[in-house]
Amino acid sequence: MKKYITTPIYYINAKPHLGHAYASIATDVLARFYRAQGDEVFFLTGTDEHGAKIAQVAEKAGEMPVVFADKISTLFSNLSQVLHLSNDEFIRTTDPRHEKIVQEFLQDLYDKGLVYEKQYEGLYCVACEEFKTEKELTDGCCPVHKTKAVKQNEKNWFFKLSQFKDQVKSIIESDEIRICPIERKNEILGKLKQGLDDISISRASVEWGIKVPWDDTQTIYVWFDALLNYFSAPKIYSREFAWPPDLHIVGRDIMWFHATIWPAMLLAHGEKLPKEIFVHGYFTVDGEKMSKTIGNVIDPVELTGKFGADAVRYHVLRDFPFGEDGDVSLDRLKERYNNDLGAGLGNLVQRVLSMVKRYQLPGIQYKASDGDKKQHQRIDELTAGFQFQQALIEIWKLIAQVNREIAEMTPWKLAKEGKTEDLKIYLEKCFGQVLQIRDLVAPYLPETAEKITAQAETLQPEPIFRKVD
Repeated sequence: MKKYITTPIYYINAKPHLGHAYASIATDVLARFYRAQGDEVFFLTGTDEHGAKIAQVAEKAGEMPVVFADKISTLFSNLSQVLHLSNDEFIRTTDPRHEKIVQEFLQDLYDKGLVYEKQYEGLYCVACEEFKTEKELTDGCCPVHKTKAVKQNEKNWFFKLSQFKDQVKSIIESDEIRICPIERKNEILGKLKQGLDDISISRASVEWGIKVPWDDTQTIYVWFDALLNYFSAPKIYSREFAWPPDLHIVGRDIMWFHATIWPAMLLAHGEKLPKEIFVHGYFTVDGEKMSKTIGNVIDPVELTGKFGADAVRYHVLRDFPFGEDGDVSLDRLKERYNNDLGAGLGNLVQRVLSMVKRYQLPGIQYKASDGDKKQHQRIDELTAGFQFQQALIEIWKLIAQVNREIAEMTPWKLAKEGKTEDLKIYLEKCFGQVLQIRDLVAPYLPETAEKITAQAETLQPEPIFRKVD
């Protein structure tokens, strides 16, 4: 079975923070899980590089937009190595192949009479790259970025989005496009009841962007350009088999674009629709949404440098349910590292492999019992259902159980009493449980799983997680 799954396409107005890492880690867990099930996976991530905000921050940095884009996009691309991501491709919206496909797509809508020109005045949040209504602002400021919306008045090209309101609403209600969690689906439907206005899909005052194909005085609206990365990527990378997307993972601040504008664009072009959109929550730091604009960001590169990628992966998925908001804590990350990973998983692996090596019992093999298989299936179901926190809780229950059984069974007494066969049977069971745990944690902690495999094959146990003070 094929799976086409995507992260959000990250906006490059600043270097990556832990919120970007969160979405990428979750998508990577699913990609690794699907591959382990035998699926053919196309895992896409990338960067959104056009628009007024990029031009502004590039100018502030004293650089040309293209130079700034190259620099920041590289930082996002490097996250794959830093976080042990297994993405198949990394798309950039400044790729000429993508730009050509965007122009062709927009030209098709124009030819169909779905695009028209009109004068427009509205309040615009540059950080969001989005027009806002008075109701959406707080004292004239964007509630997300805390910046003042600016009044813009210019003649633009508009997409007849309102024409697709009833169709999009029906598609969401019927779960033709499944939006999860259910609260986010209801939020979108509630907003759709208030109407769906036509949207401007070009800018006259923004030079850093893709030219409108029939009007070179205008550039294409950055969101129209960015959403089409999902459409252009299979064509660029010869993965046409993957279309349509099986899953988009996005944050709450961009779910409206993905759940309404994106389906309407595809309907207008006559394309198949994505099957599912999963909306994750916000990271907060001291109760405030993590934001590049606000400046309260945590650098994932610094965290992995101290704790390792797997510890960061574990922390962001273990401490609160995927889909809900959660507050990040460096103290809690340290606690998880030393206790759950070090004293829990790491200790178990070292204990079992050390015993197997010490007692030199030949022919130790893993034979999964029916109980093991049922437990494994339960955890697989949780992972497939985006219940990453609960899956990790169940895995660590198993780890605690095996550690507890070893303490109660005291296999070293069996060795002392010369009960070799009993000891072999018990160590074989423990060895098998370690391998089962390795398989269960592999999508979440890929480097750890590789270390367990290497140590199990060579019987050279050593600490996987060294205590952090």
